[in-house]
Amino acid sequence: MGQRQGSRPVYFLKISIALYLFFACLLPGLSLRAQEAKSLLWKISGNHLQAPSYLLGTMHLVCGEDFEISPKLKTVLKKVHTVTFEADIAAMDGTSQLMDLMKPVPGILEKTPPAQRRALDSLLKAYQLTPDVLNYMSPFGVTSVLTLKSFNCSDASEVKMMEKELYNWAQDDSLQIDHLESVDFQIQVIRSMNTIDELLSTLKGMKDAPHFIKDLVQVYKTEDLPRLTSLMSDPSFMSTVQQTRLLKERNDNWTQLLPGKMKKSATLFAVGAGHLGGPNGLIRLLKEKGYAVTPVFD
Repeated sequence: MGQRQGSRPVYFLKISIALYLFFACLLPGLSLRAQEAKSLLWKISGNHLQAPSYLLGTMHLVCGEDFEISPKLKTVLKKVHTVTFEADIAAMDGTSQLMDLMKPVPGILEKTPPAQRRALDSLLKAYQLTPDVLNYMSPFGVTSVLTLKSFNCSDASEVKMMEKELYNWAQDDSLQIDHLESVDFQIQVIRSMNTIDELLSTLKGMKDAPHFIKDLVQVYKTEDLPRLTSLMSDPSFMSTVQQTRLLKERNDNWTQLLPGKMKKSATLFAVGAGHLGGPNGLIRLLKEKGYAVTPVFD
C-alpha cells in the first residue's frame, strides 16, 4: 500500500491536530445507552437508501504496533464508493495555517494573571519546563508534545494517524474521498481554545494520561463501545462547554450532511469514536432520523 511522504514539520503538525481531536473525541463524559453494542463499525440502512452506508469510530492516533485495519473493515471498504473523513485530509498537506498553530501566541504570558502563571509554573515543572516555553510555541503546541509522549510507543516515529492510513488505503482502492468539515473550520476550533486556561486544564490531567491512554487503546481494540463510553465518563477531561462545542454541535451539523452524502453514494464515514455513542451521538441521532443503525460484527 503506497504512502505519500510529507516533510517532518507538516507530519508533526498533522499529528498535533490529530492529538487535539483525539482528546476532543475520546475524552468526553457520555452516558451509556443499551443500543451501544460491542462494535465500532455500524451499518446505516433504510430510509429509502439504495445501498447501505457505514459509520466507523476511529482512534485518531495509535502506536504502530496497535494499528490494524480489521477484516470486517476491509470487507466494508469493498462495498462502498466513498470514504468520508471529519476533515479534508488532502488539504492538510503543506497548509501554512498548520504551522501557525504551533507558533507562540503574542503577549500570552504578559496577559496571564500571576495566580495562573504560578499554577502553570508548578504544573510544567513535572516536565522540566517553565512558562517561558510559551515564548517558543503555543499552548496547543505544548499540549501536543506532552500528549504524544504519553502514548509511550516503542517507536515514536511509528505513531499512526488512523485517518491517514485509511485515506491511503481508500486511494489504493480508487475510492472517492470526501470530508465533513474544512481544515479551516477545524483550525478555527483549535485556535479558539489555544489559551492558558485550556493548557492548565490539560496539564492537570496529564499525569494520568499514560495510564488512561493504555486502557483506552486496549478497550478500543476490543471494540467495546459501552466500556469505552464508561471509561471516558470522567468530566475532568472535558468541560460542558467543550463537549457542546466539540461534540454536540459538530454531530448536529454532521447529521444534516450525512443523508445527502448517503443518498449520493454508499459511504464509509470515519470519525472519532467519541462521536458515536451517548444521547448526542451519531448512532442515536441517525436513528432519530429514521435510519436503521446496526452493529457490524464480522
